[in-house]
Amino acid sequence: MKSIFQTLFFAVFLTGCGGYLPSAPTNWSANPSEMHVWNPPDEETLAKRRETQKHLDNLTNEIERLFVNQSSLDKQELAMDELVRRTDANINSFEKEFSDQIAKEIDHNQKMQSDLKEARTKYEEQKERLRKLSEVKPPVIFSTANYKTAMKAFSDGKYSASLKLFNNLRNQNPPIFLQDNIHFGLGSSYYRLKKYPSARKHFQKIIDDYSMGDKRFNSYVMLGIIHNLQGEKSRALYLLNEALSKNPPERMKPLINRLIDSINEESAHASN
Repeated sequence: MKSIFQTLFFAVFLTGCGGYLPSAPTNWSANPSEMHVWNPPDEETLAKRRETQKHLDNLTNEIERLFVNQSSLDKQELAMDELVRRTDANINSFEKEFSDQIAKEIDHNQKMQSDLKEARTKYEEQKERLRKLSEVKPPVIFSTANYKTAMKAFSDGKYSASLKLFNNLRNQNPPIFLQDNIHFGLGSSYYRLKKYPSARKHFQKIIDDYSMGDKRFNSYVMLGIIHNLQGEKSRALYLLNEALSKNPPERMKPLINRLIDSINEESAHASN
């Protein structure tokens, strides 16, 4: 605004000066006698000049008044600029402070939501655990009928069915005197299904855990047969000889000796 008034002032000033002072003549008369001849302006011309000068003076006064007012407005503008600058700084400071506070509240709310979700999950888990603990589970009772059914399935050659039935019997807390029989049934069923590694585990368990039972030496024989079938003849002979050293029943000795002789004959034929 200040630059506009200055431009207007100088424009009017130059216009006034240009209208009031005559331009220097560029084409003087060739007659020397006419060089000093001057005709004063008439009354009408002077009146017009005075009127113009009065108008320019009024305009100049107005411009000067506007200039003074403009100076006052400039000071107010500077004061307003400073106030706006300080206000903007305060607003920015408050905005950052509020933004940080809002971010903290959002994080706190998210953590609370996560904690609440975790607490609900644990509550449901504990509730389900309590429900299971409060359930009355019927005792598992061993059934001799189931044992007979498993033995019949094996006798009928239904080895997959007998395997399942013998496994079920293991979960029915069978009496001690039948536990080695059940393991022998499992080992024999696996053997018939040609799952030799699984069969060996049950026969070996009988030897390790039920040494006083009547299936101990039968398990030695079965392990000897399985190792021989898998080409582990030395291991088969070692187990069979170990069985003989542990004083097996008289009815078992001929069977063990025949099996040892059979393995040796196979080895001899293989060598020839």
